[in-house]
Amino acid sequence: MENTQADRLIQKKEDLIQDFLKGEQINLLETLTSFLDEYFYSLFEKSIAARKMVVSGNPFAIIALGGYGRQEQCIHSDIDLLILFEKKIPPEVEAFVQELLYPLWDARFEVGYAVRSIDECIDMSFERFDILTTVLDARFLCGASLIYFDFLEKFRAQLTSKHMKKTMTYLMDQGRKRLEDFGDSTYLVAPDLKSGFGGLRDYHTLLWYAKIKSNIKTRRDLEYYGFLSNFEYAALEQSLGYLWDIRNRLHYITNRKCDTLHFEYQQEVAGLLPRKNRTGHSDVEVFLGELHARMEFIKQMNQITVEDIMSSARPQKEAEASRPARTEGLIIRKRRLYFANTVVILQKPELLLKIFLESGQTRVPLSIEARRVVSEFLHLVDDEIRSDPACVKIFKRILALSFWEFNVLNVMLSTGILEHFIPEFSAVKDKIQYNHYHLFPVDKHSIRCVQVVNSFKEPGTSMIHNLYSGVFREVRNKNVLLVAALLHDIGKSDPAKEHSKRGAKIAAPILDRLGFNESEKNDVLFLIEHHLLMAKIATRRDISDEETAIFLANQVGKIRLLRMLFLLTVADSKATGPKAWNDWTENLLKDLFLKTMGIIKTGELASKKTQRIIDRKKRDVLSLLRESWREDEVKQLLDAMSRRYLLYVEPRNIVDHVNLHRNLGDRNFSWQISSEDNSDIRTVSICGRDKPGFYSKIAGVFFRNHIDIIASQAYSLGDSHILDVFKVKPPKDRIFEREKWEKTEKDLIRALEDDHYLDRVLGKLPESITVAAGIAPKPNLVRIDNETSSFFTIVEVLTYDFPGLLFSVTNALYRSGANVNVAMVATKVDQVIDIFYVRNLGGDQKIEDREELEKIKTAIMNSLPDIHAKEVKNEKN
Repeated sequence: MENTQADRLIQKKEDLIQDFLKGEQINLLETLTSFLDEYFYSLFEKSIAARKMVVSGNPFAIIALGGYGRQEQCIHSDIDLLILFEKKIPPEVEAFVQELLYPLWDARFEVGYAVRSIDECIDMSFERFDILTTVLDARFLCGASLIYFDFLEKFRAQLTSKHMKKTMTYLMDQGRKRLEDFGDSTYLVAPDLKSGFGGLRDYHTLLWYAKIKSNIKTRRDLEYYGFLSNFEYAALEQSLGYLWDIRNRLHYITNRKCDTLHFEYQQEVAGLLPRKNRTGHSDVEVFLGELHARMEFIKQMNQITVEDIMSSARPQKEAEASRPARTEGLIIRKRRLYFANTVVILQKPELLLKIFLESGQTRVPLSIEARRVVSEFLHLVDDEIRSDPACVKIFKRILALSFWEFNVLNVMLSTGILEHFIPEFSAVKDKIQYNHYHLFPVDKHSIRCVQVVNSFKEPGTSMIHNLYSGVFREVRNKNVLLVAALLHDIGKSDPAKEHSKRGAKIAAPILDRLGFNESEKNDVLFLIEHHLLMAKIATRRDISDEETAIFLANQVGKIRLLRMLFLLTVADSKATGPKAWNDWTENLLKDLFLKTMGIIKTGELASKKTQRIIDRKKRDVLSLLRESWREDEVKQLLDAMSRRYLLYVEPRNIVDHVNLHRNLGDRNFSWQISSEDNSDIRTVSICGRDKPGFYSKIAGVFFRNHIDIIASQAYSLGDSHILDVFKVKPPKDRIFEREKWEKTEKDLIRALEDDHYLDRVLGKLPESITVAAGIAPKPNLVRIDNETSSFFTIVEVLTYDFPGLLFSVTNALYRSGANVNVAMVATKVDQVIDIFYVRNLGGDQKIEDREELEKIKTAIMNSLPDIHAKEVKNEKN
């Protein structure tokens, strides 16, 4: 019997889901709820166990709790039930529970239940607030209705007389905890649809608060009882409908209760939506943009709730009367800013900006009422206001007052006034950059960038932050930097165009309206157009080569621009996310900035300070080698080494490398393998004769022996020898690590003696690779840079990582006539960028012939595997 019932439940639910996906089922939540209600009605009516309990004088009520109680049942939501008795709980209830729940469990519904008496349930509700909130959503299903109403009456009486304050405090504390645990979903590309700020739990909190305070019964009562205006309620209904729609599709795709919209599911969710997209952006970016807009509104509704809770919980003596603010036309009441009245706004529309300036200066937030008024009077922010010098001055002062801890600029964004004052900003409102790299939508990222710049005003606890603060103090016109931070991504409104140059074109008329003179305007436009320059050079070029800093110095030209570009780059990276900002990136940018600053200041290729460092290191090395080497031998070798090597390699390591060179003898190479302190990394230093393909053969041998290369550097040791230093992951089998290195050494000997020894390894390279689902893979790309370095041709290879990547590319370079001198690895969103500094096989010059360069490009592209996206398959049980 149960199996038949379970089969019917499964089929009925599947039919409802399919109707929903076809667009034939408008309100899935209520329909699923009604379907479950009918099941409980029918079973209660037919249950012999239920009839026995009622006849024996133990009537009971079946009550829906939580989301099921609110009639908001999603595809894989839990079904929470309460079987409630007046006093005594009879033993026969166990048989009834089995009748009730076994078919649901067999049909793979997640069901939670409790069997309690009225007093027991009330006591537990006020001991555990998570139970209390589910009880607030209680809905009678069937059975003895008098027991249900008696329970609600007693629960309400105790809540009002004894537990009101503690319950309100719990709602606020839970909000803070959710922010810590799940984050602000309106700032995240992978938001939590339920528990993150902007998620459904914000709406639940508003509903619970209204039920506690005014004993409302349904969501519609939020408007009837004055918790929301008519406009707000309509917008809430639309936002909730959109979130529930997305949540149900996410449940369907994952075949489980899943509330975090992880990156890999987003494109498939977008593909299930019936809406047509004619924006030029991808479907998934349009979908995520609308989702963030809806979640932003729900977050604002939660802020209304929190403000009301704070106001109602505050002691009467703190509920002070209104007092004038510093700005005429504004008042302060209950620690919130209000407009004195709406008439004054019609007379002085600049108050719509001044209230944000007042808020930033006094750290007094706008009241929810004031935010509503700003949104209703946006039409007053016209061209006259936008170009009024007094209003422009107010806006610039607001920019300088926007911090992460007190987010004035973000309140301007949420009320709509930011995009009314700068209409061009509306094109990036809720705009999503669909990749793992950017955590925030473009508008939130831009505001976050401004806030990071403002954080440089105060000295920090670290040396690096003190550097930022010192550089910030040297910036003469901070408005230029702040406006550049706000507008640096304004060009991302058009996905088909490169956003930096387009952004500069869009920003030009904005800067005219904001009253910047020609010099200031040019500085802002330079910063917008080149805001990616320093990050690209720091992560994709060899910054230990002074020519890299010289190239940047020539691009920037002026110290004032370098200072602002450095701070903008740091702020942009910090505001992007951990894949754009980490200790490695921070140190690269710092070193590049300081070197470039020195070059612009002195105009010299090699500073006197650099020469002093090199001379000191030579003396240290001579001292360490005095007992085992003749001084003239050491001096001769040191003089043959590159300045770059002497500048950046520690004396102790130089000594090791000198000994490697001395012990080389007639062999093709000698090496040293060392472990780094507190790191599971090996450093492999290889000194060898400078033969064409040396680097490629090392990479091939490492690949053959399953040794992963993390980074490498190459240096010349005189005219005929080379030093390659590799950072590698150790062999997986640590017990036989020594034997693995011995085998690797033998393979390298053979590879250097036989130019075709590694040909068989080429067959082990993958012909195709599959990348993560959810985003269209980017094609392989090869770029040539012959401008940055005077001595090397720089080859950039953008592809997806795969075993043997370095060997595949360097072998292609070698076979097409290029010798690798330096290799670097950087990251660009989901791809890797391998950068190679190469010369011809003779090792004496760059490669500039167009046919040779085209041959190199073709060889590399042919060496790379085809890229395919992983297909997502729904695995339905």
